[in-house]
Amino acid sequence: MEIIEKTKQTRRMQLSGGSTYIISLPKDWIEELKIKVGENITIVKNSNQSLTLFPREQNDERKTTAVIYSSQKDSGDSVKRKIIAAYLAGYKIIQIKTKGMKIPAEHSRSVRELVRSSMIGTEIVESSSETMTIQILTRLPELSFETALKRMYLMATNMVKESIEALEEADTSHAEGVVNMDDEVDRFGLYMRRNLVLAVGNENILQDMGLKRPSDCLEYRTIVSKIERIGDHASLIAKRIKFIEENIDPKIINKIKKLSEKSLEVFEESITAVQNHDFQKGENVAEKVNNVIEEEKEIMSKIKEDEKNSTIIRFVLEDLRRIAEYSSDIAEVAIDENIHSIISEE
Repeated sequence: MEIIEKTKQTRRMQLSGGSTYIISLPKDWIEELKIKVGENITIVKNSNQSLTLFPREQNDERKTTAVIYSSQKDSGDSVKRKIIAAYLAGYKIIQIKTKGMKIPAEHSRSVRELVRSSMIGTEIVESSSETMTIQILTRLPELSFETALKRMYLMATNMVKESIEALEEADTSHAEGVVNMDDEVDRFGLYMRRNLVLAVGNENILQDMGLKRPSDCLEYRTIVSKIERIGDHASLIAKRIKFIEENIDPKIINKIKKLSEKSLEVFEESITAVQNHDFQKGENVAEKVNNVIEEEKEIMSKIKEDEKNSTIIRFVLEDLRRIAEYSSDIAEVAIDENIHSIISEE
């Protein structure tokens, strides 16, 4: 009971002067938070019908500096993972330091590559033998979530289209360009996930992004992850092109193109279902994805083992099926989010 009273108490609402409502706050809470008489209290009306009180003006940038210590036993990838975690947590300055030694060359290269290829709005503002400082310069958020989602969707869609074009032409230079595009999708995905993490605990950022509830952040983070995976599969298709021995049979290419078009169709409809909060469109996507899966199986069954490029063709078909399946996962967000539109409560 004592533990509950330290975090939750019930107080009676009172009316003062006919136009102002007041409520008393526990004295020990106020003393613990070091709030003084006369200080301003920020009150936020949340979308879930609750109120949040902040003891001082709410600051979107309370998390300032994260210090990450690296040592010889850490790999470059390990340092990168720590930096990404700090970036997602909302820190504006990330410092990589060592204890009495120089930063290993591998770590320095990994940090520079990460900042260049994966983190939107970041710069290395200080670099010495023992310290590297990354500063996040981008204001949060700069785009509404709907706008950012559409931009990321268009990037991934373009990757799929161009990977199939490169496959048809057996053009390795075109394919290499598609692979490089994947970095942009991942960069944007990381930026969006950072915003969503911050929005979970900050109503102001939530509203700026055009979201209604903190729970939206969890669902939309799933969507961002699925779009990243779709980009990955487009990149895989492009990477397979260099292993083609001869041009693939035009009849098979035609089937692959038609399957890719259907996969992109369900991808587009899944995004539309989410943006329009359309339960029925989400349901329709789920049905269409099953058709794509069946068509992929049918094409796969007709590929002969001794046919040239049969292994590559099978992998590409699997990539297109996975793109459709990830679209189904996105559509499920629209279904789960809007289930209230088709049920009645008693």
